[in-house]
Amino acid sequence: MKIKTFLLLILVVVSGITLSICSVINLSTKYQEYTTSVAQEPVMVPLLKAAADGVYPWSEYVAPEETKAESSDDVADEQSVSENADETPAVKAKTFTHVEDDYFDDAVFIGDSRVLGLSMYCSALDSRSTFFAKKSLSIYDIRDKEWVETEDGREITVFDALQEVTFSKVYMMVGINELGRGTNESYAEAYKTVIDRILEINPNTIIYINSIMHVTKEKSDNDPIFNNGAINVRNAAILKYVDYQHVFFLNVNDILDDEEGNLKAELSGDGVHLKGSCYEPWHQYLLYNAIVD
Repeated sequence: MKIKTFLLLILVVVSGITLSICSVINLSTKYQEYTTSVAQEPVMVPLLKAAADGVYPWSEYVAPEETKAESSDDVADEQSVSENADETPAVKAKTFTHVEDDYFDDAVFIGDSRVLGLSMYCSALDSRSTFFAKKSLSIYDIRDKEWVETEDGREITVFDALQEVTFSKVYMMVGINELGRGTNESYAEAYKTVIDRILEINPNTIIYINSIMHVTKEKSDNDPIFNNGAINVRNAAILKYVDYQHVFFLNVNDILDDEEGNLKAELSGDGVHLKGSCYEPWHQYLLYNAIVD
């Protein structure tokens, strides 16, 4: 009795091994539709699944037909799409170049006290360009208020003032006075409104958004509102409106900052504004970052 049980056990083991071998041999052919993963099921399972469908180790294996080649119509359609895509030229971003001071003959500068300082201490620009600048000016004032003083003493919006001058470039710098006011979103939305209004007046104008100028390290480290972290966030908020066709971003901090990203202390007397003798780097930066169609 023990001998028969032992022989039966050997037969079962040999049969299992044989069936497993048959299953492994045919995994990539007749059993490929019944296979999941040897890590998920015993290797014999595909053979048993196939047998249930009448597919046995001795059954003839018929390889699936290869995917038919693309028809001539399909190829023609692809060629047509490709040709149409080639007919639509990609819009190439305009790049900065160097210009001379006469480039600013038809430029308008709009901004706060920092721009006002540029008009006061940079005669090369003030003698050629139109300045609409005012101390404590904000983007909300530009958008909503009548603040540009006319020769007869009236005050009008900057948009009305722009319609009375000839211009093809607009340089803007505001943002320091808005810190602590509103949100990044409301600031950006107001900026977008101003950009759109300017382009409505002159669709061909180039708008240069000058970054909010940083403050010195001492000012930044000791002021919870007027600090460079907050300035960087506001600068980033309007970058989405830069299209390199009509609207460009000029990071003037590139030439005014120290190695730590703060306004160089020697350039400012109060930590916020440039000294009268320190506006020339800004002027030179504008000369080397201009768009010429």
